[in-house]
Amino acid sequence: MSKGALGLLSAYWPEDTPRYAHIPLKTVGDGTIHAVAATAPKQVALASAGGMLTYGELSSSARVFGDALRNRVARGARAAILATNAFEMVVGAFGAFECDALALLCDGLASPETLNAFAPDLIIAPPGFAHGAVPAVTFDELMHGERKQKSGRPEFRAPILAMAMPGGRGEALHSHRSLIGSAVSVGGFYMLAEEVSVMLLEPPTNWCTLALMLGSLARGATIWVGWEESAPEYPAEIDYAVCSWERAIRMAAQGPSASLPARVRAGMIVAIEGPFSASRRMQLSRRLKCEVLTLLGRNDLGPIIGSHPAWYLKDAAGIPLPNVDLRPLTPTDGTPLNIGWEAVASAEIGVKSALAPAGGTMVEGWLRSRIVAEIDPTGFYFLVPQRNLRSV
Repeated sequence: MSKGALGLLSAYWPEDTPRYAHIPLKTVGDGTIHAVAATAPKQVALASAGGMLTYGELSSSARVFGDALRNRVARGARAAILATNAFEMVVGAFGAFECDALALLCDGLASPETLNAFAPDLIIAPPGFAHGAVPAVTFDELMHGERKQKSGRPEFRAPILAMAMPGGRGEALHSHRSLIGSAVSVGGFYMLAEEVSVMLLEPPTNWCTLALMLGSLARGATIWVGWEESAPEYPAEIDYAVCSWERAIRMAAQGPSASLPARVRAGMIVAIEGPFSASRRMQLSRRLKCEVLTLLGRNDLGPIIGSHPAWYLKDAAGIPLPNVDLRPLTPTDGTPLNIGWEAVASAEIGVKSALAPAGGTMVEGWLRSRIVAEIDPTGFYFLVPQRNLRSV
């Protein structure tokens, strides 16, 4: 990271959190669920209204699903996964990663427009689903169908997950490399571990909940499924709950009926994609009766700036995540600013990150985010409210 972008951050960096962490040359599955299953197979990976799924069960189910999917599609084929429950979504996602297919994750039934835009070669969907001439298969048929064993080496930078770009500008394509980068960086930033519990209030179909899911599974944490209609009975305490800013606002409006926030110990991790009001954040925290930790990113950037659970300012978006380098750019043309150690009053954030998919507009090696921020000498980022980062 440039010295102008970070200033004195190295002197203030939170303890026990790596600034840079080694990203292994592994598949997403090998770096997360399979690694934990090898050492702690009975540790609970997913808890939902439908029951519990251990790391050992998740690992073996993903491999079975991947072998069956490999028998039906070639490497790089497009597979749309229309999951009816959380177990199907997570097993299906990791199964698609196993066979290096390009997956689109959908919670429930995707719209015809979404499927047409993705142009799948195969759809995994509930019984009776049909979408033109595209072949469809159920989750159970795959789990009990013929299998084809893995052969050859995985392509770590080949796209394996498609997410919508902001403004409907096509697809953000993530690879094993970017997804395992998110798992390592987010898991380290939030200090996740086997004894930590994370409640996902929305499915992992967007950058924020996907990153927290991967980070949790890389560190052996337990994920509680909170996005299904039949949510599980909440445990007495949850370390983190994860959702979008809009979902948190709706939850705050429920008042006393929103029982989950009162059980949250470390904080609600709330995704932001644009400028936010510090006063609204503090009001949201008071109404939810828990800390609100913001996490800034987009589908095409991945997570880039977060509120560290032990070191943050309530009016700042946060500090860069591990393995994310940021630099001030000139907002008009994206040229990197040549500055010293002083604070930056207003500049576009340039990004170099192992967490982001390939592509985007690059200027002198820095990805233009179109996000304008003020940066203080200790490395905190304050988003400038006049800029709308959805207009990219």
